[in-house]
Amino acid sequence: MPPVIAFIGRPDCGKTTLLEKLIPELNRRGLEVGTIKHHVHEFTFDREGKDTWRHKEAGARVVVLSSPTGLGLLRDNDHDPAVAELVDRYFYDVDLVLAEGYKHSALPKIEIYRTSAHSTPLPGRDRTWQALVGDRPTNDELPWFDLNDTAGLADFIVDRFLVRPEPVRATLLVDGQPIALNDFVEQLLARTLTGMTSALKGCEGGREITLTIHPDPDASH
Repeated sequence: MPPVIAFIGRPDCGKTTLLEKLIPELNRRGLEVGTIKHHVHEFTFDREGKDTWRHKEAGARVVVLSSPTGLGLLRDNDHDPAVAELVDRYFYDVDLVLAEGYKHSALPKIEIYRTSAHSTPLPGRDRTWQALVGDRPTNDELPWFDLNDTAGLADFIVDRFLVRPEPVRATLLVDGQPIALNDFVEQLLARTLTGMTSALKGCEGGREITLTIHPDPDASH
C-alpha cells in the first residue's frame, strides 16, 4: 500500500489550505497523490435534487456517477472504515495518500499550528508526530516548516516516506555484441525477467540473472 500521512491540527489551523499547496508541489515531483478527509459527523455529499441523490433516496445502497473524466461513488457504511481498508480498496494506483484528520490514529502525523489562531499545539503528542508546520518556529525538537515553505515540506515527505528503489540494470548481448537499450526497454526487460524468475524455486534472492537463447537454425523464418 502507499504510505499515508495524517495532517492534523486544531480547527481552522489551515490544514486544507496547506494541502491545496502541497498536492501540486508533490505532483511536480512526478508523484500521484490521493487524499482522505475524515469527517466525524453525519455523511452529506450529494446535492439534494440531483439524479444520484434521487437514486440514493429511492433506496440504492451504492450509487456511482461515471463520466469520461471522473468517477463518483456514494455507498452506505455501517462503520467508520479504517484507513488501511480505504487505501486498499480505492488508492491502489497512487504513490502517496494525504489524510486530513485521524489525530487519534497510529498514522504518522504532521501538525499544522498557527500561533495567530491558537495559543498551544495539540496535546497528547507521541512518537507518531513527524513534523510541525506553522507561522513561526517553536522551541521543539520536531522538524519545523513555515506555512509557505511547501517545497521544503515536500522534500521532507519524499525523503522520509518515499524510498525510491534503485533502478534494475539490464544488458543485452546478441551474438556477443552489446545492444544499446533506452531506459524504457532496459527497465522493461530487467523487471520482467526479475519478476518471472523470482517466483521460481531456487531463484529467491538472486542478485544476477543470465539468460541465453539459442534460436533453432533450422526453424523457418
